[in-house]
Amino acid sequence: MFGYSKLKIAILCGILAIGVFFASPNFLPKSLYNPLPQSMKTWFKPITLGLDLQGGAYLVMEVDTSTLVNEKLESLADLTRTALREEKIRFSRPEVQDGALQLKILKGEQLQTAREIIRKQESVPLDITTEDNALRITYTEDALETMKKQAVEQSLDIVRRRIDELGTKEPQIQQQGIDRIVIQLPGVQDPSEIKALMGKTAKLTFHLVDEETSPQMAQMGKLSADSMLMTGEETGYIVLKRAVVVGGESLDDAKNAYDENGRPAVSFSFKAAGAKKFGNVTASNVGRRLAIVLDGKVISAPVINSPITGGKGIITGNFTVQAASDLALLLRSGALPAPLLVIEERVVGPGLGEDSIRAGTIACVIGLIIVFAFMIIVYGWFGVLADLTLLANGILLMAALGILGATLTLPGLAGIALTVGMAVDATIIIYERMKEEMMHGVTIPEEVIKRGFAGSFSAILDGQLTTLAAALFLFWLGSGPVRGFGVTLGLGLATTMFSAIFVSKLLIMAWMHVTNPKKIDL
Repeated sequence: MFGYSKLKIAILCGILAIGVFFASPNFLPKSLYNPLPQSMKTWFKPITLGLDLQGGAYLVMEVDTSTLVNEKLESLADLTRTALREEKIRFSRPEVQDGALQLKILKGEQLQTAREIIRKQESVPLDITTEDNALRITYTEDALETMKKQAVEQSLDIVRRRIDELGTKEPQIQQQGIDRIVIQLPGVQDPSEIKALMGKTAKLTFHLVDEETSPQMAQMGKLSADSMLMTGEETGYIVLKRAVVVGGESLDDAKNAYDENGRPAVSFSFKAAGAKKFGNVTASNVGRRLAIVLDGKVISAPVINSPITGGKGIITGNFTVQAASDLALLLRSGALPAPLLVIEERVVGPGLGEDSIRAGTIACVIGLIIVFAFMIIVYGWFGVLADLTLLANGILLMAALGILGATLTLPGLAGIALTVGMAVDATIIIYERMKEEMMHGVTIPEEVIKRGFAGSFSAILDGQLTTLAAALFLFWLGSGPVRGFGVTLGLGLATTMFSAIFVSKLLIMAWMHVTNPKKIDL
């Protein structure tokens, strides 16, 4: 009937059965859903509710790219200092201020050579201006833009890894604008721990201690260019060599541990290249102290008693168990290229989310009752079939949202409400076209239905495509709730087309087979 083979009917019924299966988690009581295996819950799960529906924390953090630029220039200053000395070029101490590296070449005839040497120390383009033998070195605009873009992308990846390590359920992390990151944490009512972890750069470096310069001498200005004065929680002031022995990027793993006195600590292991480098340094510096520096502060500076060739070590300090656990997490997820600054913070209470769900549910139920009643009053039994089609559309939409892991927000609920209207509109177009065919003298039920579906297809398709275009632009150009509206609207349009064209026709076929009417009553 109507050109539907048994295979096509079986496929349609199978799609509907799959939709019912994947939509069912939204209706299962917790007593039945919670005992399911965790592996099954990764794909058989209810629709994820957004922050505005279940409550949680909302953070906007900004990548402090100015700090990143200054750190890059400090590194360039160290390389420049060493390179100029090797070429026996005399210069004043380099200083980094306001995104620029400044130094003075004491002999004018060496100025051009110094410029060439400085350019070789950096792989990205530099702007070098000269005034009275003084050099001012900055990065070009293109280099700065690339540097900042890479820093934001890297920060985004590291933030995701840190939050995933915490086990926060269904977080939403996305870039906003040029240098901001939006973090939405449904169900989290106290974001202080998240902020603390995100605010730590977790830049880990190992430096040899300058045994020849005391902190007092350094404070009096008697500090060589190869050394630096730093502070630590336990060590007080200490003078370290600027050169980084091994960096945190060489770490392979970090985890909670305890030292020989039973105090919380962090054990770590290096990758192969880092382990080899660490072993060579410790082998050639037995008896000297090696400082462990985290985010510009010395955690500890133990004496190297013997070569450490196994690529493993332990970080001790005044740690609590939680602090050691947090540090291990930070080291595992990697160091941020630049600090993250909290720009905006707000917490949505679960009560507000429940109120939103309740109000949205009531609105949807009232709307569905009105729509169902209208269709039955106007179209009789065909109205009942239209209501069943609408229910099938809703089930397929819920299944699609669950399978894709889309997050439902208040704007998303609005998208679903609009989908209901679009679905009813498509059915009405079909029914009205059927009426027009009967007005033109077509009386055979099968022919009326065939012509009704065929004649209304182009109008339905045009309406759905124009709305779909708007949904795609909302998803492409929007962010957060606006994008959520676009997702639900787009998915709703897809399920509406399927339901209006195929499911509706299947239900009418079944009704015709059971009742075998002599004429269509619309």
